[in-house]
Formats: sequence, structure tokens, C-alpha cells
Amino acid sequence: MDMEDMSVQMLAADTAAEVAADAAAADPTNRHPKKSSQTCIPCRVRKVRCDGRRDVCQNCERLGFTCSFQDAASPNQDSESLTNFTLPRRRVRLACANCHSRKARCSGETPKCARCQAQGIECVYKPTKRSGGVNSAAQQTHQGTTDSELESVSSEPPEKRVMTGKDNQGSHHGPQGSDQHTFEANGTSALSGSSHEPFVFPDEALIQRTFNNFFRHIHHVPIFSFLHRASLMQRYHAGMMDKALLLALVGITSLLMDLGPGTREYGARCIDECQNMVLRDLENPSTIKIQAVVLIMKHRMLSRKFTTAFMLAAMATRFAYALRLNYENPNLCFLARESRRRLMWALLTIDSGINGGCSDFTLMPSESLHIQLPCTERNFEFDLPQVTEYLRTIPTRPFPDDVGSLALHVRLLWMRSRVLYCTKNVLGMPESELAQLPELVKVLSEELAGFNDHLPASFKFSESNLQLRAYSPRLCVYIMIHVWWRQCHCDLYRMFLVGLKEALPQSGVNRLDPQFVAYCTRQCYEQALAMADIFKLILSLDGGLPVTDLDLPSCAYQCARVIYFAYQANQAESGLTSSQVHELGTRCLTIAKTMDHIPAGAAIVADLEKLIARGLSTNATPNRPETPNTNGSNLVPQHVLPRHNPIQQMQAVDEGGFANMPILSPTTHMTSPQGSSMSTPIPHSAPRPAQLHSRGSPLPGTPIGDFNMNKPNLPPVMPPDGIDNNNAFEGAMDGFDFSFESFANTGLESAAWISNDWLNNDYSQTAV
Repeated sequence: MDMEDMSVQMLAADTAAEVAADAAAADPTNRHPKKSSQTCIPCRVRKVRCDGRRDVCQNCERLGFTCSFQDAASPNQDSESLTNFTLPRRRVRLACANCHSRKARCSGETPKCARCQAQGIECVYKPTKRSGGVNSAAQQTHQGTTDSELESVSSEPPEKRVMTGKDNQGSHHGPQGSDQHTFEANGTSALSGSSHEPFVFPDEALIQRTFNNFFRHIHHVPIFSFLHRASLMQRYHAGMMDKALLLALVGITSLLMDLGPGTREYGARCIDECQNMVLRDLENPSTIKIQAVVLIMKHRMLSRKFTTAFMLAAMATRFAYALRLNYENPNLCFLARESRRRLMWALLTIDSGINGGCSDFTLMPSESLHIQLPCTERNFEFDLPQVTEYLRTIPTRPFPDDVGSLALHVRLLWMRSRVLYCTKNVLGMPESELAQLPELVKVLSEELAGFNDHLPASFKFSESNLQLRAYSPRLCVYIMIHVWWRQCHCDLYRMFLVGLKEALPQSGVNRLDPQFVAYCTRQCYEQALAMADIFKLILSLDGGLPVTDLDLPSCAYQCARVIYFAYQANQAESGLTSSQVHELGTRCLTIAKTMDHIPAGAAIVADLEKLIARGLSTNATPNRPETPNTNGSNLVPQHVLPRHNPIQQMQAVDEGGFANMPILSPTTHMTSPQGSSMSTPIPHSAPRPAQLHSRGSPLPGTPIGDFNMNKPNLPPVMPPDGIDNNNAFEGAMDGFDFSFESFANTGLESAAWISNDWLNNDYSQTAV
């Protein structure tokens, strides 16, 4: 065999071996078993480690995925199967609103997570974007549930709740829903729905705008100065903000300031909801409730709903007396004590504005407040304890240099209350007793003069002092102190302007010395001109006029009223031309228009415009009887009350003949509700009945000066987590415990409250 044949044979053998090997490899029985995959398809798509547990791995079991493996049972799987595999959207556990805002770990339990349950705070969950759709299953579940149930499962906490609305089918929408009550991204509300829509709490953006605007533009108004900003914000960030107080702040701020489109109407709904919350919980009075009620009352008065404010004032006063806020509580920190003082003085201010000098409507006489006057704003803001004086009758020495402007404001309004009380009683006394009227006027005028003389130099009115406060938050109080001081003179002297509603009849004025009457008339006119000069300087300020209460437009109306009346009554003595009088009236109108964005302010502006248009020519005739009443006492017509007094504007049905209700003369009326001491009492021919007790007498066995007496209902409390020891809300949630121990120092027998024995008590012999 040659070499060529051998090569051919070897090549044929190699080819046969290769063919045999290929045939053996193609036979499945000769293959090695393929190793099963240890990674399921969902984990492979997610690119995470899989434990390979069959039938379902740990990851898929935890996330609820369908677990499947690519193994020998499915040899034809290719990469396209992995590409076509889509993971289902997993539902992530949401943190509640409180845990989310504090960046704390949330257990996600319902209805309360572990953290909220441990701290005793409200636990709510914010709805997700998927649940915000109209057709979502969550919303379908909410249909048919109550508002409280809906709030507990699908909303943020009250102080950070997203505005939601409800359409005609009852579906709740999120901020982007096209419902009747939408809430825009910037936090503003566009209200176009009806009042039957469920109320929802404001969101974070609106709340922050409320806080900023309230403390920057409204807090300086004396009636609102009882809130301490640092304490309030601390309580808010700790998740302990009271719902009613928050809604009241939103309501009053949205009325006085522009917080955005639709917020004023939404603020009115906040006030309604706040009032309902307070009325539903009358059994548990607290300081925070009184704060909320004060804000509600002011909103009602500014909105010309005076009847509601009139009734709420009685409830707030009862709350304050029940909690003994009219006494100092040494167990509290300085901030809490000062906040309570300011709250009580705010109630006194509201009460004096409502009663208008009528003792029948007086709820809180000044002698019942055994508390210090407010401290300076700086000391209250920075927690600097300050001892201030109590409200005394007449300032006999100059005020200290560190006197607070709020304390001066309170004292001046107290003096005005005494002026109004005296003038109202003078109008009702028999004309035979008017001989001592000059002496009474002298006493009151000297008190007013002493107040102005004892002011520190920095509080005296001058253009330089006014300019120094042009950009200060104290500008409002400074202006009102001097405007009220001149208004007090007008209130005192206008009873001699025969023809005004508040004036004596001509027959009564004829009994007085003509020189005295002319002096009083001139003083009233000059004080009104001085008030108009203040208005001129105010309008020239670069910073503009700050937010004020209704006091400023009311005084502007009274100022123009006196000027027009004096000009019409005696044009020669006024020394003014008609154009000058018109210019003064226009100036007063400009001041009043600063509050025309609220209903009560708009009503004052409308009355002032009518006054300027027609003057007082039609009202310059005497409207009181010309002859003395034969029965010895005059009748009080309803128009004795000022035009813009809340009682005058109440929508009350007069079924009992209020216009014919007699007022007692000073011979039978014993003490002033705004101060029991008068320097020069008017002598009376008839002897006074013996008094067994007075309204301002101290409680039995409890001297007024003893402010360290035990108060079982006001124990010191430990502040919760997140709240400092010095906080203006210390003890604000403490209620009044109507138990036997609670009445130990109140002079009341607790047994009479839980039995029928009080029906047989002789209260004429009991000291109260």
C-alpha cells in the first residue's frame, strides 16, 4: 500500500469519527443534565439576588409577585421572554403625615401607627396620587362614608390637610380635581360650590401664609395681642395645634388680609366650623377655646353679625370666670400668665365696646379683674418677666418709662367706659338732679387730663413721635391711644350738643349755666378738630396706615359727625367755611375707607358718605322730649346707643317694647360696672337703699390681694415632648373640674350644683 492510499483511508476514518461524534451529540440521551436556574424571572428582571426557593421565592412572596423559574422544563425560553415580562406596580407602604413631616420611621399601621399611638396624637395618611382620581377604587370606597371617617383614612392632619372637594356625585377630588371646590397649587381656594359641601381643613401653604400675615400685620391690634408667636409655632410644629384655634386664625386673617382668591369665603367657612366645634364641646372649657371664641367674635362683628358676637361674648366670659382667669396663677410660667392677662383684657375691651355704657349689657366689670396690666411687647416676645401695676382709678403719678402701650390702651378704654356709663345715666336722671352735672364733668375731664399729663415723653403725641413709629408694629396702638383720648372728650361733652341723639333735651340744658354749656360745646368741637389733625398726619406717613380694628373708622365717623353738627348749629363760632368742613369730612372718609374691605367697615363708610352728602341739616332738631317727664324718670329710646354700637345693629325682635324700657336714675343705680369708685358722687335727694353686698366685693374668706391661694383646678403640668417649659400655652388645655375640691376657693357650694337645694337658697343674703 502506497502512501497516498494510506492518507485517503485515514481521512475517511477521521470523517467517520466526526460524523459518529456529531450523531452521538445530537442524541438527547447522551447529553449532560442542564443545571436548574436558581434565579426567578422577576428577580432577574429586577436584577436582585434571589434565594431560589420553590414554588415562590422570598422576594416575590414579600412583594406579592408571581414567581416563575426558567429551568429544564422549559428549554426553549429565550431572551425575548424576559423582555416581554413586565413587573406589576407594587404598593409601597406610606408614612403618616406626622411621621413624614418629622422624618421619623412610621410603622404604617392603621388606624394609628406605633409612633402616633405612643405620643397620643392624631394619625392620618395622605392620599396618594393614584387615589386622587375620580374613578379610583379608594374614592368609590369613600362614597357613603361620613366626613369624619373620610378624614381619618385619607387626609393629612388638620393643620396640614390638603384641600379636597366633593362633586355632585359625592366623589372627593384632590388639588387637581375639576370639582366645584378646587384648591390651586399655590394654596388658594376657588369657591364656587354651595354651602352643603363638606368642610375640609386648610393645607400647609395657606396655614403658613396665615401665620406670616397674622403676626406681621394683625397681631399688633390690641384685641389680638394675646397670642405668643414663638409658643404658637412651637406647638404647631410639635403637631399639637388646636383645630379650632387654627381655623379661627385662618378666618380672621383671611378677612383682614388678602390671602388669595376665594380665601375670604373659605375663611368664613373656617369660622363657622370653628364655632360649631366649640359649641359641640361646651362641657370642656379651656383657655384655648376662649382664644378661639375671641377671634370668632371679632370676625362676626367685622362681618356685621353682631347678634352672634353678642351671645358668644357671654359664653366666653363664663368660660373665663369658670377657669378663674380673672385671678393671677403663680403656678404658671410668665408667658402663660401674660397671655392669659392679655386675653382677659381683650374680653374686657370687647365687653366695653358692646355694652356702650349700659350696665344691663355689662358682663365683665373691671373690678372683677384681679390681674396685672399687660407688659411691654418686647418683654412678652422675648420672655422677659415684668411686674406691672393693676388697674387703678386715677393715675396719681407719672407712668413708668417702661410702661407698655397695650397697658395704656387698656387703661384709656376703661376710662372711656366710665365716661359712657356716666353720660348714659345722666341722660336718664331726673332733670332736677342736673345741678351737680358740672362737678361730675369736671372730675371726668381731670381724669382724662391726668392721663395725658402722666404719659412718658416718648408716648406724647407729636409729629416726630408719629414718624418714629411709621414702620413700627406699635404704630396702631400709638395712634389709637391718642385718637381714643380725644374721642373720650367728645363722648363726655357731646351730651350738651342739643339735637344729637346722645344729648340732653333742651329743657335739661336750660337748667345749666350757659357759660358751662358753651364751654362744653366748644371743647367737644375742638377735640374733634384735633382728631382730624391726627388723621391728616396719619395720611402723610410714608409707610401707610397699618391694619386697625373698627375703632379707627368709628372714631372717624364720630369726628365728622361732631364737626358737621357744630357747623350746622353755629356756623359763626365754628370759624370754618363750608369747603373747609367738607375737606375735614373727606379726610375722615379717607381714614374710614381703610377698612371698607370688610362689611362693618363698608357700612361705616356708607354712613359717612351720606353724612358728607347731606350734612346734619335734617337731624339738627332736638329728638328728645322738651318737657321733663312727670313720673320722675326719663325713658331711654333705642337711639341713645351709638349708631355703630353692636347692640344697635343686632337683629333682635323687639317683642317687649325695648324703646319704652325705663332706665333707673343714679338714685337707684348704685355702682358703675366699669369702676366702683367715683371721686365726686352726685348727691341725691332720696336716700339710697342699704347695700348688703356690692358687685365688686371680694369672695368670702378670700382676700383679693392673695394671689398665692391654692387652685386645685390649675395644677402645674409637665410640658409634652417637643414643648419648652416656658410656653404661652402652658395650662391652656386645663379645664374646670366641677368637683367638690374645685370650689374650695371660689365661694360656691358645690353641693348646690348637684342637688335641688339651690332652688330654695336666699341669694339676697349670700355674698357673691
